[in-house]
Amino acid sequence: MEKALEVRDLTLSINNHKILDNLSFSLDKGSFAVLCGRNGAGKSQLLRCIKGLVGPDGGEILVDGVSLNAKARMKKIAIVFQDADMQIVSQSVEKDVAFGPENMGLDRKEIERRVENALSLMGLEGKVKQRPQTLSGGEKRKCAIAGILAMEPEVILLDEPFANLDYPSTLSVIRALNTLHWKGYTILVVSHEVEKFLFHADTLFILEEGRMKEKGRADEIYFKLPSYDIYLPKNASFEELSWLR
Repeated sequence: MEKALEVRDLTLSINNHKILDNLSFSLDKGSFAVLCGRNGAGKSQLLRCIKGLVGPDGGEILVDGVSLNAKARMKKIAIVFQDADMQIVSQSVEKDVAFGPENMGLDRKEIERRVENALSLMGLEGKVKQRPQTLSGGEKRKCAIAGILAMEPEVILLDEPFANLDYPSTLSVIRALNTLHWKGYTILVVSHEVEKFLFHADTLFILEEGRMKEKGRADEIYFKLPSYDIYLPKNASFEELSWLR
């Protein structure tokens, strides 16, 4: 399989505390991967390093086989933060999704194409004129995802995408992620709430004290999660690790 993303020997220390310790892993193109670990394992900082928001002390990050600096990665890799409100900047859903492509200097026809495609993928066609602040939690999360989709990234990172969402909103976001997976997007999700959606993922990573302790097919290593304090329903089969029925 072609690699969409490769992380090689990544190291990061903050205030003399080692956050990432010679960390290496890769994502196949079109894969749907889940990254888990205890609080403080380094998950969020890893995402920020991959995106280019934090400069690591060492190592390299490759996209499509090419080692890229932080500025170049900002264009190739997109991130959706836990608080979707942080990424809402405009007064309508349509304008919010168009914000990124407009800043890229694209012509109006291309912007309209991208916005229409992103809104369609997220099922927000009927919300184009609505103020994002009036959306439900799940709709806000999908609006944030649509905004990054319109920039056509190579890799999509999501940090705790189900945090503070009610049941219907969570289902809505899970369905949206499945749609992106089916469309061939490369996705990496950081989440503690794997019982809601792990069945739909193909790859599982478990981070511990800045090191990748487990990596492999989700259906083959998911049973190791409780030993890292990640909740699984007791005696649940892999097929039961989804809220979609």
